[in-house]
Amino acid sequence: MRALKSTARFTGLGYLIIFISGFFANFYSLEGMVVDGNPQLSLENISKHIGLFQLGVAAFSLMITIDILLAFPLYKLLKSVHRNWALSSSVIRFTNGLVFLLALMNLFEVIFMVQNGTAAPVDVMRLLEDFNTIWNVGLLFFGAHLLILGALIVKSPKFPVLIGLLIQMAGLTYLADSGAQLFFGHYQNYQPFFETLVIGGGVIGEFSFTLWLLIKRLKGAEDFPARQTVSYTQ
Repeated sequence: MRALKSTARFTGLGYLIIFISGFFANFYSLEGMVVDGNPQLSLENISKHIGLFQLGVAAFSLMITIDILLAFPLYKLLKSVHRNWALSSSVIRFTNGLVFLLALMNLFEVIFMVQNGTAAPVDVMRLLEDFNTIWNVGLLFFGAHLLILGALIVKSPKFPVLIGLLIQMAGLTYLADSGAQLFFGHYQNYQPFFETLVIGGGVIGEFSFTLWLLIKRLKGAEDFPARQTVSYTQ
């Protein structure tokens, strides 16, 4: 049981790091520099604040690393519910981390071009667009992972049912937003709606899971709350 408590604490801390690094990278670094439809201004912003851009890429790197690592403790926490589905969930999470890494290579290329004075506005914008496209593909995998993870949490006696439902809600919002960006030609017209949807869903769903893991562990509870359910171990 001590090992299970340590796993839960590690998972909660990992999610907290993901929230902090992801918020910094997305909203403080990258989003403040990239101007849609204006390659020249985007390049000027990045060149002027290349240090901040590099910090954002470093934060993305940390976030992705933790994201991949969490595939293992999540499997450990939920394999008793259904081993095959827990494994599938973790494999999908691991895969989405690899897709994120592929996307991040575009930002490293932007840094290389800016530092070497070879950056052209059209090339930088192409790399930024490629980053966004590949990242959204990764989020489709992530959304699928959250749907399975949420279902496992609902069935598990170790977690409140509400946490699992909120995680599934987060998964649906990621699928909706990323799917719309990739396949809906008029996404820009509805962007504020989709962004509010995914930010709200992600914060409510994933952050509630994070807080529950941290608070329960830091309070030193003897065990997860008991709840009668059917075990689907396979």
